[in-house]
Amino acid sequence: MSRRIWYRRILYMVLIVGCIYTGFVIYSYIDRIIPDKIHIVVDEEEEFNFQLPIEAKIESDNAEVSFTNASNIPSNQITVNLNEAFSLKSKKTGNYQIQMKLFGFLPIKSIDVSVIEQTQVIPCGFPVGIYLETDGILVVGSAKVVDLHGTIMEPAYMVVKSGDYIKKINGETVNSKEEMIKKVKDSGGKEMILTIRRNEEEMNVKITPVETEPEEYKLGIWVRDDAQGIGTLTYLTAQGEFGGLGHGVSDVDTGMLLEACGGKLYEARILSIIKGEAGTPGGLSGVINYNEKAVLGEITKNTSQGIFGKASFELRNIVGSEAMDIGLRQEVKLGEAYVRCKIEGEMKDYKILITKIDNSSHNLNKGMEIKIVDEELLEKTNGIVQGMSGSPIIQNGKLIGAVTHVFVQDSTKGYGIFIENMLSSSEDK
Repeated sequence: MSRRIWYRRILYMVLIVGCIYTGFVIYSYIDRIIPDKIHIVVDEEEEFNFQLPIEAKIESDNAEVSFTNASNIPSNQITVNLNEAFSLKSKKTGNYQIQMKLFGFLPIKSIDVSVIEQTQVIPCGFPVGIYLETDGILVVGSAKVVDLHGTIMEPAYMVVKSGDYIKKINGETVNSKEEMIKKVKDSGGKEMILTIRRNEEEMNVKITPVETEPEEYKLGIWVRDDAQGIGTLTYLTAQGEFGGLGHGVSDVDTGMLLEACGGKLYEARILSIIKGEAGTPGGLSGVINYNEKAVLGEITKNTSQGIFGKASFELRNIVGSEAMDIGLRQEVKLGEAYVRCKIEGEMKDYKILITKIDNSSHNLNKGMEIKIVDEELLEKTNGIVQGMSGSPIIQNGKLIGAVTHVFVQDSTKGYGIFIENMLSSSEDK
């Protein structure tokens, strides 16, 4: 084989690999920009613009969803430039699908369309105490222990992992650290069988306690069975259901979303504000009233899009009844908006700017980038601080989302979640 032919084959291979890689990158970009699911209000024309410099054919598999576009012939399919706006409309609530095809035949995306009634909720914005109980006993990590003879041992090493949930010991259900400690103490040092849940799969593991003091035994496992803190309530529905935080409650050590079996909201009061600085997020420091009379609601779900549950009669009285339409993601615009929060005993709306909108479905609680520009709020907090997560974001008289994260290097900036993502998460089973 001549050197020229050999070089030519290598060039062809490089070109083929380059084309495949380029196609993969383009497809991944399109998949990220175009959402997996969109919401539209029944009987209302909703406009979308994905800002992609390509043409595509969009088809509806159901006659209930039609395209209101000049080229809308037939009504269930159009060819559009994805860098320009197009509209959808439906006369019937429900869940439907539309298909996007590149060049009219190459499928690139299937989008779920949820047609809903116009939704109103009551925006909140005040701090609440959050208490969550884990669904099982969370394993934080393993530890070394010293037995009666001075030998260093680590009985849980490679037996359990951070993020495991202990459900049973020797076949009996355990719900708290106290129950677990008692069973270990009563084991007499005999081998124990732990039933753990790991990545939604249950399994049994064996572990032998170490006698560290006469008749005192340890497994060398750091565990947690609850979590608590202060956050902000986002909204309350007419049916008395609440949503807050805009992100889930995660374990402080493992960083994993806590699998909760229940919890409560309590009254909370902010005592001081630690201002955010570059590299150090600030925070709201306060106290939680754990008195039974101070219970504001029952937490039923802890998801990556927020905490949700049922409000108490007291919470409904605190919130009142001043409802507001929600704004869907396609209604959110760059520019001026407001964040509602109760920082120093007074509920106020503070001016912000929405600087970026991400319509993809990959960062469900980071759909907006925001910047605090209100001088009063900047004077009080230097921007967004921990504890403000869940503060409602309002634009053009509609609740469009909630604050979720702060940029560590610039506390004036952060992320927000679309309100439709919170509402969808509250309804998912």
